[in-house]
Amino acid sequence: MNIWGKLKDFIFQDVDNENETKRAAVIIRLFSLIMCFYFIIQMIVYCLCAEWFSAVVSILCLCGYVTAFYNSYRNRTQFTVIYTIVSTILWVVLYVYLFGWDCGAQHFLFALLVFLVVVSHVSSVGKISMAALLCAIRLGLFWYTRVHEPFLTLSERFGILLQVINTVIIFSLITVIVVMFSKDSLSMEKKLVEYNEKLKEVSLRDPLTKLYNRRAMLEYLEHLTKESEKAGKGFDIAIGDIDFFKNINDTYGHTAGDVVLEKIAELLSGYMKNKGNVCRWGGEEFLLVFNGINGEEATAELENIRNLIANTEILYNNQAIRITMTFGLDEYSSHHPIDETLKSADNKLYIGKNTGRNRVVF
Repeated sequence: MNIWGKLKDFIFQDVDNENETKRAAVIIRLFSLIMCFYFIIQMIVYCLCAEWFSAVVSILCLCGYVTAFYNSYRNRTQFTVIYTIVSTILWVVLYVYLFGWDCGAQHFLFALLVFLVVVSHVSSVGKISMAALLCAIRLGLFWYTRVHEPFLTLSERFGILLQVINTVIIFSLITVIVVMFSKDSLSMEKKLVEYNEKLKEVSLRDPLTKLYNRRAMLEYLEHLTKESEKAGKGFDIAIGDIDFFKNINDTYGHTAGDVVLEKIAELLSGYMKNKGNVCRWGGEEFLLVFNGINGEEATAELENIRNLIANTEILYNNQAIRITMTFGLDEYSSHHPIDETLKSADNKLYIGKNTGRNRVVF
């Protein structure tokens, strides 16, 4: 790993305290590093101009932000937040007192406000109160500089240079804070969306067969009926039931019954791929929807499914279990409610059950 990679890992290192957030610690570190860079530049400029007193002030401010950076790794995030806010207010007030309004230090209160809103855990009322305090400090400094001369007079050239540096640093601070905050928020939002999607998917799936459950199929049918009304095309619904399923549970046990349901779900899901949809309707019943074909074509498809199931051996504890299924089929038309189609398919299923099983009734 190169030096930049190591530096990035160091800055973005997580906190050990599970009650504190990584985001706040990282923003403190970036804020502190930018401010350290700011005061190093100032110190160099002051030394070059032989302004030794100002250079000492810059060094003291630099030490303050080095301390904040260090504390961000000591699992004292909230303390460091308060320390950073207080330290920034103090040096801003000191700079305006020393150099006057033209030094531009008061503008750092805007960056501090963004910092406070993003990393502080206080309530909205607390944040508004802090914003009001910063506003009051800035107005107080403005009033003070109107009636008092600065302790040190800046040359015009140095004042311009300081304004340029201040502008770049303040924009850098605000940009870094906002980017880090939005990145973290978007990341959390994405995780929540993905988690909600997973929860929704789980709620729509039968836990045993992994097919869609009754609720999911009803939502699908509601969507399908609306599309059918627009396109003027119908679809076919079939309800299938495993014959003598109770005998399987009684003979081999309920675990065997679960294995049979899983196998049937696998066969139906595989066959219905690109043909329509299938769900576990309840118990040993499955509901199939055929899109884009008429009743006669759907009957032929169901005969293929019926034969496929009848010719499949399901192994359980080295025993071959053979089963059959009976299907009731009906065509949906926009002239009739979907409930009538479901009821008709269910009635035809029971006709098939009462007339010998292992058949398709249309």
